[in-house]
Amino acid sequence: MQKSLLITLASLSLIAAVFTGCNEGPKPAAEADFRCYQDGVLAPDFTCDPFSSGSITALGVAKMNAGNDKAYQRTEAMASARDALARQMEVKVSNLFKKYKATTGSGSAATFDASSSDVSKQLASQTLVGSKQIGRSWRHPKTNELFIMVGISTNEVQDKMEDAVKTSFKNDQAMYQKFLAEKANGELSRELEKAGLQ
Repeated sequence: MQKSLLITLASLSLIAAVFTGCNEGPKPAAEADFRCYQDGVLAPDFTCDPFSSGSITALGVAKMNAGNDKAYQRTEAMASARDALARQMEVKVSNLFKKYKATTGSGSAATFDASSSDVSKQLASQTLVGSKQIGRSWRHPKTNELFIMVGISTNEVQDKMEDAVKTSFKNDQAMYQKFLAEKANGELSRELEKAGLQ
């Protein structure tokens, strides 16, 4: 009897030690899930972070229309992406001109603002024409939304921007001469690079 009591006590002690040991110390943190989800569904990375090396990109998303017309939905997604791309170009052009204006240290604000506006319009329209779908599109299995990434090569944007800047600055001969001098010194290339266009 005494032997069975000792075995029982030893077993209880062992069980207590195991449970006590399990409760001690911090529990390991759950690993963060950095995968891309759209409305609770695992989705391709581009739907969360539209990126393609060597391109300026934007994401277009379109809901399914009442007529269930997939071609029209694709057109809407492409238009949405191109609008976002054009807005990116306007921001990049505006930033470029601010930096370029600071670099040259000359010219009236009105001239730079007008040039910035002209270049933005030219570049946005040219970008829309030169943009294309990058990779495959993705359709959400629950919501039926269509996701499309659209982009344009950074080299192509840089060439178009230089052409647009030249055209715009030619309207002010003094500004155009300064532009040519700064371009020869590599200032414009450096500012294009800072704007993310190289």
